[in-house]
Amino acid sequence: MSGTKTLSTVTVLLIIGAALIISSQHRSQTALRDENASLRQNLAQLALEKNSLSNRLAGIRGDPDLTAPASPAQKIADSKQAEGASGTNLIAWMMHGGEMPTLTPDQLKAYLEQNHRNAASLLTAYRASHDSSLLDEAMEKYTNNAEVAFEAIFKKDASPAEKRQWLEAFKKAAPENTLPAFLSALDYFKAGQTDQAAQELTAASSRQRFNDYTAERIQNFEEAYRAAGYSSGDAKIAANWGVALPELSQMKPLAQEIVALASSYRQAGDEDSAQAALQTAMNLGKQLDAPPGNFVPLITQLVGIAVQRIVLASMDPSSPYGDGTVQQQIDQLTQRRNSIQDMVKQSNPFREQMTSEDWLTYNERTRNFGEENAISWLLNKYSAKPSN
Repeated sequence: MSGTKTLSTVTVLLIIGAALIISSQHRSQTALRDENASLRQNLAQLALEKNSLSNRLAGIRGDPDLTAPASPAQKIADSKQAEGASGTNLIAWMMHGGEMPTLTPDQLKAYLEQNHRNAASLLTAYRASHDSSLLDEAMEKYTNNAEVAFEAIFKKDASPAEKRQWLEAFKKAAPENTLPAFLSALDYFKAGQTDQAAQELTAASSRQRFNDYTAERIQNFEEAYRAAGYSSGDAKIAANWGVALPELSQMKPLAQEIVALASSYRQAGDEDSAQAALQTAMNLGKQLDAPPGNFVPLITQLVGIAVQRIVLASMDPSSPYGDGTVQQQIDQLTQRRNSIQDMVKQSNPFREQMTSEDWLTYNERTRNFGEENAISWLLNKYSAKPSN
């Protein structure tokens, strides 16, 4: 999946939450398969959700008088004018039905020149323009760059052999990162090469750092939009809403494959290998579900929670786990998931009252302290306001 988006508006989290809601009492394999299918479908639809973002932001009041870039400005000029306080250009554009604007070659020219068409700038220009020739240039020039290899893995027209080539390059370029080993393991599972997949899981278990380059991608995105003439505020909005997370669609299928591998070990009487495999999958889930205060989109944390629940659902609920039992751990994860969903639901009405400045503050808090912190800030600010 190539289009999962980090939409900093809290509403989109409801979509993910809906895919994750299942009763803690339904732990059968049938219910688990239904949950997995639902999440995969909703992750695939996230890219389409940005097209209806204006309906979710309809309550934001702002001045739709855009000055850059030219194409969105023309469309805004024909749209219904909003009343109230002035807002940033991009928020007004999105509010009136506009999609996330892509950058043209002319807009990207200065940015690429300033950065000497290095790997990061080529990848950013590719993401901002969807011009595949820029990715091809990066792949040709920077074969040993980890982020280039990461992007090349998800290239739509890549053959299985090309994908394997870039997976190997990713592993070599980022030897301390668990992500290339996990992605490589899933690729081997899909190819029916279980032994090689198991070797990759062993390699992942010896590493502690998970990096999908989200922070780097967002920062580069912001710089590209500023260089294209967008205001600082609009550039931040574009950066936070426009970055794709294609790796997330791979995480639950990988967890399912690992659980199946552990089951095969157990059937063969190799309990130690089964437990090691399950622990590796749990580590993956925990790395995705980073502690509060870290810069991780809530969608990533929710996928991490789902991965952990997949693993725990394969265990005896009464068996010891941590300081309690497997069932108690499932209940804690369920409570955490529900807490996130409750925060989102509580904050949902307040988004209609948010000013453009509030959206910018929300994005800044997300990047500096994590999205849970940003939602808490929003609740604290607007819950204190008297109702009309």
